[in-house]
Amino acid sequence: MDAMIVEAPLLLSPTAEPAPRVAAGRLPLMAFVDAETERVLQESSGMLGRCAIMRGGIGKAIEYLSEQRSPQLLLVDISSVDLPLSKIQILADVCEPGTTVVALGDRNDVGLYRDLLEIGVSNYLVKPLTRELLGRVLSPRAAPSDATKAALKLGKIVAFVGARGGVGTTTVASNVAWHLANRQGRRVALVDLDLQHGDAALLFNAELTPGFRDALANPLRLDHILLDRTMTQVGERLFVLGSVEPLHDNVQFEPPAIDTLFSTLRSQFHYIIVDVPRTPAPAYRRALEIADRRVVVVDQTMHSMRDAVRLASLFDDDRNMFVVNRVGEFRHALGVQDVQTVLQVEPSSLIPFLPKLVGSAAQFAVAAASKGGKFADRIDKLGLELSGRQQRRKWFWRRAK
Repeated sequence: MDAMIVEAPLLLSPTAEPAPRVAAGRLPLMAFVDAETERVLQESSGMLGRCAIMRGGIGKAIEYLSEQRSPQLLLVDISSVDLPLSKIQILADVCEPGTTVVALGDRNDVGLYRDLLEIGVSNYLVKPLTRELLGRVLSPRAAPSDATKAALKLGKIVAFVGARGGVGTTTVASNVAWHLANRQGRRVALVDLDLQHGDAALLFNAELTPGFRDALANPLRLDHILLDRTMTQVGERLFVLGSVEPLHDNVQFEPPAIDTLFSTLRSQFHYIIVDVPRTPAPAYRRALEIADRRVVVVDQTMHSMRDAVRLASLFDDDRNMFVVNRVGEFRHALGVQDVQTVLQVEPSSLIPFLPKLVGSAAQFAVAAASKGGKFADRIDKLGLELSGRQQRRKWFWRRAK
């Protein structure tokens, strides 16, 4: 699909606030419009800044953004679409978090306007588009009341924590992150909060970039541009964030750093998979508190059951999930039914003990879930539950580009 890339300085009034910085690889603005609207956009290039203008409506936008990075601001034409709300929902699924959507249409319908705003569209404009309307959309001071719902959605935070040491929390978290990125085509940030002993990057043989510790120590400087420089990319859609700090250092950071970190990542990634140490530090507790889902990884031992119950009791909500890892490792282990009785909930996944598979995958720096078999099936089941997607046959999965 041909796109017209417009390069121009962003023109603001003398009293306007500075434009927000854009994450690397994302255009500030992209438009999928008809010929007349395209003409208005071209004539208004002075106020657009760097953007891409493409001929076509929401169908073309869905097709294009399924494979390419989403912009900060998306103008999309929904004229003559039979089910515009349904199409917007599909668009939301393919867009990255943090994308602000302005819909253009030919229906002057208050009901449609309210429905679009309800599902996360920032604004709905009735064509023809004029320079005055466009200026209002692009103004940094426009619609402050909509600031909290400017984007279609934000990324989901999933925190993994082990009931005890040695249950394979990092292995499970890393493979779920790989599944979401490579089987579901989502942009995923894998965050290892253990800055001295973390192994998440090691499982992918990813060389970490310095700076994560300093970013957490100075949360006022922590933004998406700093994180872009600090992350290590593994494949097209998986990014690892971690550190390997000297063992003799006293590495500490405060809970506000966790809030800033997650807030920044949620606007750039569909999923933030967080490997949380078991250390009872306030910052780690905060990571578990604000996660959308908590995955407590256990094994079939009484020690693990005791600590899993204690851990779950810290949070009075329904966001806890349990995964039984390394099933079959111990000869005299608790039965699966006994585990369910102690936890008072059915585990979300039972991952078998497959040391040859997992060990070999770690040795060659590949995701064990990529090898297929029972391990991959259990990781896939967990990933699908976290995403809310339906189980589908593997050959129908759309692999990420």
